Amino acid sequence: MPKETHSFKRLVLGLQPGAHDGMMQLAVELAELLHLDLLGLFLEDSGLIDLASMPFSREFKPLGGGWQMIDPDRMLHDFELAARGTERKFLSAAKRLPSGCQFKVARGSITQTFASVSRSDDIVMIAEPRSPAERVTQQFAGMIEGAFRSAAAVMLVPPHIARTKGPVVAITASSGDPSILAAAAIAFAAKEELIIIENDGHDAEDPRISKLAAETGLVIRRMAAPRVRLADPAACAQAFHQITERLIVMTRGVLAEGMASAISAARRVPVLVIEPLDEPDESMPPPGR
Repeated sequence: MPKETHSFKRLVLGLQPGAHDGMMQLAVELAELLHLDLLGLFLEDSGLIDLASMPFSREFKPLGGGWQMIDPDRMLHDFELAARGTERKFLSAAKRLPSGCQFKVARGSITQTFASVSRSDDIVMIAEPRSPAERVTQQFAGMIEGAFRSAAAVMLVPPHIARTKGPVVAITASSGDPSILAAAAIAFAAKEELIIIENDGHDAEDPRISKLAAETGLVIRRMAAPRVRLADPAACAQAFHQITERLIVMTRGVLAEGMASAISAARRVPVLVIEPLDEPDESMPPPGR
């Protein structure tokens, strides 16, 4: 590895009404950094339209409006306006992007949309809502579920990012963890240091890590972190000590479900969750060898 490129080919940005400009700018910068095509996917949840069509459905309007019937035609019109406005902002943000750029409106189940649109060489980027109330909505839960049920890698982005410069961190379960190579490719592209947080007590010397450093020219640091610490969101930040990282990479299944979101919120940086390898990496031994 690489000076050859990473395996990702496209960045899929999940968009909903109210998507903020900073999220789009981050997606454009990442796509430019990693030479990825960019797809802005505006998600129109058919479940809301179906709900609005039911005769008993109501919406609450403040300032004396009270509970009123939902007009499905008006809701569709509002979605169309939001989609056009989001498309204008997205294309404006992506106009300097040298790679391919596309905007698409997806109608239907959010969960099923990601499964049908995404590919194994995609990164699906999901922004955590700024409002705590939005994080518990069915729409956001469906977006997260759909992203993680797809074949793509998933990047969770906090509403307020602390840093856009600094080391790239891989949280690993073994010296053969695929997150190491993914993080190394990103660190190489960004000209940043690679830090490997080892979650299983690796040996002090690992020739594979030395070889990776020699082949890429990356500065690589290894740090040990007890598994129990990384399993506790409140204590997880301690494993990072004084690291001022810009991005964290981990393989799905290395930590408990929900930990990626908890770490992203605690560290206020994006967390990229990649799929495990279908076959063992010959250059780095699989767990247990």
